[in-house]
Amino acid sequence: MSDTQELPNPSSMANQRPSFFSGLSSSPGFKFIITGIITFLLLIPALLVWALVEERANRADQVAQSISQGWGNQQRINGPYLVIPYLTKQKQNDVYVDVRRYAIFSPTKLETTSELEVEERKKSIYSTPLYHMKSQLTGSFDSVDTAQIVARNGRPRLREAFLAIEVSDLAGFRSEVVAKLNDGSADIFSPGLAGLAPSSSPNRYSSPHIAGKSSGIHLDVDEALLDHPIKFEIDLAINGSRALEIVPSGKTTHVSMTSNWPHPGFNGRFLPETRNITETGFDAKWTVPNLARGISAVSFGQQLSDANSIIEVSFVKPLKFYQLVSRTLKYAVAFFSLVFLAIFILELTGKNSVHWIQYILTGLAMVVFYILLLALAEQVGFDIAYIIASIATTGLIAWYVGNALSSRNAVYVLASVVGLTYAIMYLILKEDEYALLIGAIIAFAAIALTMFATRNVDWSRSANKTISS
Repeated sequence: MSDTQELPNPSSMANQRPSFFSGLSSSPGFKFIITGIITFLLLIPALLVWALVEERANRADQVAQSISQGWGNQQRINGPYLVIPYLTKQKQNDVYVDVRRYAIFSPTKLETTSELEVEERKKSIYSTPLYHMKSQLTGSFDSVDTAQIVARNGRPRLREAFLAIEVSDLAGFRSEVVAKLNDGSADIFSPGLAGLAPSSSPNRYSSPHIAGKSSGIHLDVDEALLDHPIKFEIDLAINGSRALEIVPSGKTTHVSMTSNWPHPGFNGRFLPETRNITETGFDAKWTVPNLARGISAVSFGQQLSDANSIIEVSFVKPLKFYQLVSRTLKYAVAFFSLVFLAIFILELTGKNSVHWIQYILTGLAMVVFYILLLALAEQVGFDIAYIIASIATTGLIAWYVGNALSSRNAVYVLASVVGLTYAIMYLILKEDEYALLIGAIIAFAAIALTMFATRNVDWSRSANKTISS
């Protein structure tokens, strides 16, 4: 009698494996983990959408630059200054030579009154705000004291004295700049700074090839006027785009500004003392004393002082739709999680299950929402685009998941959850000050609701049943 041992049938073992893994995959705990992994994997296409938003925003900025170049870039007005050239000895290659330097005097008092007409100019689907500014600069200079120049071993050249105003983009001028000194006849400024170099601080809206290369205008001053205080009145009209910078160049500077632009941005080192913003425009006033400027009333060298102490008013809308779309992407993980939690709870309470492939397709639908939002926003504006994209995505997801669960109630529940989530996200975008608080409350409510709905769930029940069988 020979001992025989019956070997296990490989086919029967193969049949048992799918049973185990099938049970594991239908386990609520396993499904919950898979859903979390899918949520984070969806960050990859979300990041690609974010890159697309950045690319479109850069394209819009390039188009805005092209519009501005035909009208006038962001303008910086720095001045006027009374400039006295002087010669001083400087050693070069063991030889003393005459070097030209400048004594730059700030006005004793400067009052700037500006009126700006702003309009949005479109090119293709893009637009940028352009403005035409009319300004009157009034004030006075003290009589010139050459003792400070002589103390530097300088020889003043009073016959070459001139007024200088730094202007960042001369292409914005559409008329002459006229000045009256001591109530005399009107004189016209000439282009350039008569050898004086402009400040080295570039403005952030200048195109790369002109950044830091701003120029200006000058007006020769009669030597006879330098022995007495000089009153000046300058009329200046210029075009610009997106923002205006004014350097408070006086020992005491008063700036008044009115415009038809209803949503200005006040930036720079000095904010307005008073401002009034309405639906039809704004008016604002600044007062900047010499102590606040932090710059000497008289400077020496070959260029104007760096214009870091500025008054800036921007005419770009506070939240462009590219920024809003980018902000919606910041909440992508939270949005994916809320929708997946809703589907997961519906799956637990229903008879049918949702396959993990269907979770992925649902997630991709939520990613496409951002692309649809971006494309529509460029055509019809953010608000209308958000409504269309959210309604379309909500209907698609509710129909698809409801069909997978074979439940009409699931369609209504999911449509309510997704629609409410989109509505709350819109509220967060518009109420920036309370975004963190609203987000924290929603996150707590979502996790609390999930814990309540799954409090009696046996997270491994399906797998255990399969194993025991």
